Amino acid sequence: MSFPLDDLLTVESVVALIVAVVAGVSRGFTGFGSSLIMTPILAVMYGPAVSVVTALALEVMVSVDSVTRVAKIIPWRTMIPIWIAAWIAVPFGTWILLIADADVMRRVISLIVAFMAILLMVGWRYHGPHRLMSNLGVGVLSGTLNSSTSLGGPPLIFYMLMGPSTTAAARAGLIANVFVVSIPTVAILILNGTLDNVGLWRIVAIFPFFLVATQIGNRIFHATGEKTYRRASAWLLLIVAVGTLIVE
Repeated sequence: MSFPLDDLLTVESVVALIVAVVAGVSRGFTGFGSSLIMTPILAVMYGPAVSVVTALALEVMVSVDSVTRVAKIIPWRTMIPIWIAAWIAVPFGTWILLIADADVMRRVISLIVAFMAILLMVGWRYHGPHRLMSNLGVGVLSGTLNSSTSLGGPPLIFYMLMGPSTTAAARAGLIANVFVVSIPTVAILILNGTLDNVGLWRIVAIFPFFLVATQIGNRIFHATGEKTYRRASAWLLLIVAVGTLIVE
């Protein structure tokens, strides 16, 4: 696999690198959000399929380090049922995608996400425990929305940040979630030939910068308080919701 230097020294590659650095800082701080930032911009330059696999591949690669760091505080009893339910719900979401108006669904869900973000901003929290049935319910909702609208992340983010978990535990769960749900998608897209030689080398070239950016974001997280973290996460959710509403 030859190194395509001329194909990588382009304006598009510089833009992709800058976007990845910004997304990496967000990912390191909040535990989520890098794909939400990278995918729309990369899609303009490289197309939707390449943008998705590029963003998710970077997520998976950096998550090997991130998950190892937070493994001890991940709320496994909460997350494992969510992941199982989410996987089971994927076919249902695919069925909805085939029969429903995807644009209408996306806009309705965006309004709901905006409402969730506002609740986070005003500091509302649920202080009861995360029970098995609620975990399964969130998993089903997340899996269904992910396969039908690609907006499966916000309900889980809301559930973790509004619940009784500490900020560190909630963030750890979100970091692990990105890792778990991204691996199969990346594998399928790569096996289907989504990336060519240039695309693979682009990921390799961007990764060191993305990794450093996530570490910077991680340092920012440890230097700030819980209130700042939750407010920043709420703003990111709100930006995603508004962006989804206005993008055709």
